Amino acid sequence: MIAQWKANLFKSPWLNLLQRYYKTQQSEQAEKFPDWVAYEPNLIPPLELMDLEGINTLEEWFRWAEEWSMLLRVYGCITRTSRILEIGCGLGRIAFPLRYILSSQGDYDGFEICQEKVAFLERTFHQAHPNFRFIWANIHNTFYNPAGQIQAKDYHFPYQDNCFDLVYAASVFTHMLPEAAANYFQETARVLKPNGRAVFSFFLLDNYRRGQPRPLGFARTGFNFDHTYGSYGDEFAIAEPNNPEQMTAYKLSLIEDFTTKAGLHLAQLPVPGIWSGSTPTWVAAQDLVILQKPSS
Repeated sequence: MIAQWKANLFKSPWLNLLQRYYKTQQSEQAEKFPDWVAYEPNLIPPLELMDLEGINTLEEWFRWAEEWSMLLRVYGCITRTSRILEIGCGLGRIAFPLRYILSSQGDYDGFEICQEKVAFLERTFHQAHPNFRFIWANIHNTFYNPAGQIQAKDYHFPYQDNCFDLVYAASVFTHMLPEAAANYFQETARVLKPNGRAVFSFFLLDNYRRGQPRPLGFARTGFNFDHTYGSYGDEFAIAEPNNPEQMTAYKLSLIEDFTTKAGLHLAQLPVPGIWSGSTPTWVAAQDLVILQKPSS
């Protein structure tokens, strides 16, 4: 009886969660970065947590952060007093440089589907910068949160109408199915203030060429968008049929349909990224879509 109880205990998902939490706590204590790494090194997660986002070097952590800091200033029109929402805030990689852009009169909110990431941000970032707030959204995702209880296509952003100057999503729609993306566009339109902007990154199928050499890590087969999905024809594609949300790509025509139905409009033509290897005039890693809410 006792032997069976012990066997069941060690198979328990709760035990796995406790072991993972304890291991993370130990990692955070052991891997705190020295003061010369950053002005607030405690805001940088330990490498074990970074690994959840596929990061294994500090250079990549800072590179992506500063890239998006620039993109949001140029295309998101951030000011010192902006109110900002990040969809999929991860471990606060982009929030990290934004703490220098937003004053105490500005506000940042972010939601994230991986609970341990939000727990880290609540213990560290929010304590140091109370105007930066993070919440856990237990949304199902076949790649990042397979045990999630909420379907992304049904998720209601937990914020009031017309309250944000900017909503952005960095490599979120690259892991999302069309039904969910359409809902996120609707919710973005709802929470944006009139004239507010949205900056979303995508892998645009308009720039994808099968067999085209791609630079850097994008040369991997995980970025081969050669599989159709559902009834979307050539307007949507996935890289891994057995895990649809591992990597996704959209045609601009489908994004424009989401945009129109949400009551938004394209603020400008999409900005190409380096990922596809199909344009010499890229700006960011991924393609950018910049949207705007009408003034009335």
